[in-house]
Amino acid sequence: MFKNFWYAVEFSKAITQRPTLVTLMGRKMAVYRDSQGKVVALDNRCAHRGASLAGGWVEGNCLRCPYHGWRYEADGSCREIPANPASTPIPKRAKVEAYPVQEKYGFIWVFVGDLPERDRPPLPSFPQFENPVREPAQSVYTFNAHFTRTMENTLDVSHAPFMHGGSVGKSKTPENTVIEDYDLKVTEWGLSATLGIKINRINGPMRFFLKDDDQDPWKQYIFAPPNITYSGVNFGQFKIESILAHIPVDENTTIVKSINIRSFLNHVPGLSHWLDQNTTQVGTRICMEDNVVVQTQIPRLAPLNNSTELMVASDATLIAYRKLLKKFSDMGWMMEAS
Repeated sequence: MFKNFWYAVEFSKAITQRPTLVTLMGRKMAVYRDSQGKVVALDNRCAHRGASLAGGWVEGNCLRCPYHGWRYEADGSCREIPANPASTPIPKRAKVEAYPVQEKYGFIWVFVGDLPERDRPPLPSFPQFENPVREPAQSVYTFNAHFTRTMENTLDVSHAPFMHGGSVGKSKTPENTVIEDYDLKVTEWGLSATLGIKINRINGPMRFFLKDDDQDPWKQYIFAPPNITYSGVNFGQFKIESILAHIPVDENTTIVKSINIRSFLNHVPGLSHWLDQNTTQVGTRICMEDNVVVQTQIPRLAPLNNSTELMVASDATLIAYRKLLKKFSDMGWMMEAS
């Protein structure tokens, strides 16, 4: 994985005063809210006997280990060892790592690395997700693949007619498989691409709402390192947008958690809920179709150069993505799994 980045690791509303275990490429954290609602992330391994702190409980702003009751502050320092007399000094080694945390766009973000605060990369900018008109829909899917491969999959602009013809309505005809040149922008901290998309028909209930709308839909793709992709599909005045957090559990497991908003039918409670369910079902079906192939890719980790795979012009997003990963690797920011 890559260090010195903010990782989106969990939905905001999933974190409560009951500690949650979060795993990033084998690195385990206990994440909880203190009595003021602030999110705290500590290394999960108690300094005493290695017990899981996520199995403990919150007292005020502190986390109590379930095994021997050692009490940890939000900065990771131990402030109480119940088995010792109160007059006994706390050992200097009685501490666990505390991770910087931010909460934004409906996600909890944890910084993994050693950069001082002033030098850390920024969070990506998705202002439309800061105050959505209604509660966003959420979805979760587990891939049997490395997270660099699942992110490549969501940035791949040409696979849909072959993988998702039954889910989104594309067919494998020449007019639907050719990818024309598209707009690609690469920045210091990511990339974005915009291109027209071709859909013969729209499957599911969405076809009733979009049948009389723009016949030239377009899609935007964004990669924000280390583990965020964005998908925005535009049908004229209608827009469906998703932020996807690719959470690397280990080298062969990635949990993709997405937050989804749309620009239409947000004020009809029953209909809105029905559309949310349909969007989630379609998204899950697409992930299942992708996982069938992505889990077979070799090597497991996306190559940092193209010597083992043959890229073509339609793969411009993937070529740019790998160049960014290579840049971060050359900076010394690639690290082994814990």
